[in-house]
Amino acid sequence: MKKLSYLRLFSCLPLIAVIIPDVTETFINPGFKLPFFHVMAGAALATIIGTCTLIIRYQKKQELKLQYQHS
Repeated sequence: MKKLSYLRLFSCLPLIAVIIPDVTETFINPGFKLPFFHVMAGAALATIIGTCTLIIRYQKKQELKLQYQHS
């Protein structure tokens, strides 16, 4: 589970690095069009983050169930 947490953390950093320049460019230049690669990379990173979050949540629930069963 620790590896999933690291993957989720390090997926957030590139996502932020893609989003911040694009958002600032759209404020400065209203005619700016997002590159297709940035959209796809952002979607892929958001999917990875969401998947890791769901897996971590599921594993924590399973751990809690085991703790209640043992006590």
